[in-house]
Parts: sequence; C-alpha cells; structure tokens
Amino acid sequence: MKASPLRLLHLVVAVACAAAPALAAAQASSFDGAWHVTLTCPPHNAEDDAKGYTHRFAGQVVDGQMRAVHGKEGEPGWHLVTGRIAADGSATLQVDGIVNNEKYAINNAQRGKAYKYKVKAQFEAKSGSGERLTGRVCHFSFAR
Repeated sequence: MKASPLRLLHLVVAVACAAAPALAAAQASSFDGAWHVTLTCPPHNAEDDAKGYTHRFAGQVVDGQMRAVHGKEGEPGWHLVTGRIAADGSATLQVDGIVNNEKYAINNAQRGKAYKYKVKAQFEAKSGSGERLTGRVCHFSFAR
C-alpha cells in the first residue's frame, strides 16, 4: 500500500514539530565553553561583622547553561552557580551553597546551613560580571 503525498507531508511536519523543542533546548551558544569564576564578597556591615572572602573556581557553559561549582557538593563551603545565559549575554543566575565558617557568613549563620540567592550578570565574548541581588554585597567576574 502506497502512502499519499499529502499523508507523507503530514508525517514529516509532525516529526519536525515533535523534534523542535528538543533541538531548541540543546542549541549551542556563543558562550559555550570553559569559564573561570571569581566570587568576591567584601566585609559586611558592622551589624554582623561578617568577614570578606574571595573564591575562584571553574565553570562550564553547555547549550547556554552555566554550571560552576566550588567545593564538594553537599559539604560546607560548597557553591553551585547555575542559569541560562541569553543570546544577548544577560543572565539571572542562582547560587546554592552551604555555610562553611560563620565568621564569613551574614547574620552569623551556622556551619552547614544551606542558602541561595540570585545574581544579575552580563556576559561578553570572553568575560562577564555580576552582582548578588540580596543580602550582602558580592561581585562575580567571569573570564575565559
């Protein structure tokens, strides 16, 4: 039995439509590749006396998705930075982490306490920068 040209066209269109979301989600980005991340949080205000710190760690962008990890997942001192970088380089990233030392945490948060916050970032071809949106002041720099 031979398929009609119209039926064949419907089949091709259906397959293309079904595959489109997967293809769109997995498109390469001009930001894809290895990135070096520097997180700098200066000393906090006198109210809680949290000390300043700088952490440097590696990140990777795959299909426009940033993933950067500092420390061992689930242990004190760990940070996970994730989020999508738009084609124009703008990004709202999320940081999930676990307090390592209360002297460096705002409000004297205890070791082992989980936290999260958002970062507004802007990427260029070989660099980027970002700022923590809530809590203490923290700066992010990204470099290839």
